[in-house]
Amino acid sequence: MLEKMKNLKFKIKILLIITTFILCAWNISAEEAKPEGEQAVKSELISLDLKGVDILEVFKLLATKTGLNIVPTKNVTGRINLFINNVSFEDALDIIITSNDLASDRKGGIINIMTASEYQALYGEKYQEKAQVLSFKLKYAKPKDILAALNNLKSAIGRVIVDEASGTVILIDSPENIKEMQKVTEELDRPLVTKVFDLNYAKAEDVEAKLTKLASSTSLTVQVDKRTNKVIVTDLPDKVKEMSKMVTEFDEPSLQVLIQTEIWQLSLYDRFKRGIDWEKLFKSFYDLDFKGKFPLGLATDAVRQEISIGSIPQDKFNAVFQLLQTYGKTEILSRPHIAVVDNEEAKILVGSKEAFITATVSQAESSTTTAESVSFIDVGVKLNVSPKISKDGFITMKIKPEVSSVRETLTTTSGTQVPIVETAEAETTVRVKDGTTIMIAGLIKEKRTEDRSELPVLSKIPLLGWLFGKLEIGPLSEPRRNELIICITPKIISGEGGTLTGK
Repeated sequence: MLEKMKNLKFKIKILLIITTFILCAWNISAEEAKPEGEQAVKSELISLDLKGVDILEVFKLLATKTGLNIVPTKNVTGRINLFINNVSFEDALDIIITSNDLASDRKGGIINIMTASEYQALYGEKYQEKAQVLSFKLKYAKPKDILAALNNLKSAIGRVIVDEASGTVILIDSPENIKEMQKVTEELDRPLVTKVFDLNYAKAEDVEAKLTKLASSTSLTVQVDKRTNKVIVTDLPDKVKEMSKMVTEFDEPSLQVLIQTEIWQLSLYDRFKRGIDWEKLFKSFYDLDFKGKFPLGLATDAVRQEISIGSIPQDKFNAVFQLLQTYGKTEILSRPHIAVVDNEEAKILVGSKEAFITATVSQAESSTTTAESVSFIDVGVKLNVSPKISKDGFITMKIKPEVSSVRETLTTTSGTQVPIVETAEAETTVRVKDGTTIMIAGLIKEKRTEDRSELPVLSKIPLLGWLFGKLEIGPLSEPRRNELIICITPKIISGEGGTLTGK
């Protein structure tokens, strides 16, 4: 008897072990299968076209489509109208539950559907207490165009569902949020306006960049016609109105700067052969501004190694000119004037283009061909000025003066003559008030003068004529050195007619 009892206990123990193993295996299989099923449900899109259908039949249809277990209580009744296209199962379920005052409770692979009152009685709290549903069709805007704006407004419990095919938007959120989202939707869901901007002064591509920043994030389309310099925009009416105002302000004639230039040659008297101390000269006038000395590049021995720059008010210009005449003979070589658009470069050349011939030799099997071509090089005074107008009436100028001359002509072995040009150049940036003159000085070159006096007839006798004549080189009464002075006076021009501002 005792032996039988032992065998029975052993069999029960084995049975319990087997049962436990089976149950564990079943639970593990269920847990492994659960994520795959849920993932499939989340990725599957559902379309429903229902009118007056029993709600229980709808839940049955969803359960069949998704493979999930949906269990409604006996109090879940009624008929629904539902038209949705390509929405997720979660979105479809939320729409049905929220719009029919229902609630859901998911436990494992089972979704329990009950009334909102049953949910409150069971859990002691309301199901999505503040959630409401609002569904509407868009008249003009595309759902995808306003989706981003609405998603930015929704709360943690909110959902925004769009149907591209029908243009339907479904909002699930608190009453306050839905009201705000509805207001934004009304602002965006308006007929778009297309306007063509025919630009007179501004470049179409520049205006395009500015309009893109100003436009709404969803509705804007911009087309640029570079050939006709037109910009075509399509946007909401209020945005197009803002763009029109901006284009009017931007499409104006650019300010210009009149560059008035005078180039002087000051033939220094011998007692000033070392040149003028420009810093001292400028400081002798209390209201002149000495900007400083700047080195010259590519300067030869015949040219001083630095230039001086200072500014002169209009009422002191004549006084400075008269003072310079005490240093030597002053001659105005040129007075070129040129107008340039703000922030562009003006180029002035006072001189000539020296021509020289270059030869190219081509060697063939039986003959040699020589081709000649003419090249030109600028010689004289070159001046590049780039002005930039500030709102305070000042002008910032990037100035690059260059002075060059032909020192000699080199003849090559082939007989080609090439000019040897000596050049001095500098580059600086100055800021002056409208109408103030900038003086660039310090470019000095030697100039030897020769005077010959002779007796008539006798001075023409071959071999002996030099005995009856006299050659004088550079007496003290004559200038021996030349200093080049460049005066630049910028004046702001405004308006289409090019009127001076008079500042």
